[in-house]
Amino acid sequence: MDSASLQHRTIRRFKPVKIDYRALEDAARATSTSEFLQSFTLIRITKPELRAAISKISGSLALRQDNGELFIFVVDTGRDIRLTEPGSNVHTFTNWNAFLAGAFDATLAVQNVLATAERSGMGGVVLGSILNDPQQMIDLLHLPKYTFPLLGLMVGVPETVPDQKPRLPRQLVVGEDSYPTFQADAMADYDQAISDYYTSRGSNARPETFTSLVRRHLGADQKHRDEIGAILKAQGFEMPQELK
Repeated sequence: MDSASLQHRTIRRFKPVKIDYRALEDAARATSTSEFLQSFTLIRITKPELRAAISKISGSLALRQDNGELFIFVVDTGRDIRLTEPGSNVHTFTNWNAFLAGAFDATLAVQNVLATAERSGMGGVVLGSILNDPQQMIDLLHLPKYTFPLLGLMVGVPETVPDQKPRLPRQLVVGEDSYPTFQADAMADYDQAISDYYTSRGSNARPETFTSLVRRHLGADQKHRDEIGAILKAQGFEMPQELK
């Protein structure tokens, strides 16, 4: 197995060097896709003012730098709808299954681009934080109906390489033939591993465990994320309750 797949680190600071962004775009295009519909669109962000606006939405200071490439991955069933016969019932491309298929396609493309970058000595950070204000993202990118901005990805040559964050142990995330039994001892050990990581790292050291991260997330301000269902509906997608 390629050991590079086990070496992922979140990279937020990049050297001021050009990268082959077209090779990354091609990696996105070559990604596995549901039913070969390729229901996503990739947008490369080049305008400084647009990047600054997206930085404000995501709250990511890294986006304010000029370094690294920024891509936005968009769920897109609108392209398929354009190919249907006039007057056709487009339910197949607007229902919840269609949206999920587009979300799968976009997410797989993000991972494929990041993996390609990492194999080439680059790194990156996935930005779910663009969903802090999805409507503004739609407006900024002039997204048409039947599309939705799902994830951002920033990639480049790392300025520094941070320590790798410990991941959940195998016994907590891997089952065989059935859902794995929760093991409190394994979680306690993982909490300690996370605590050791955060207290020993070079910058932004703090007391932290995985349990405390989860509990803090529970009380986090979701900003505009509770509006996602209404925004999806406005973009032309049918919500599950509408399908009953």
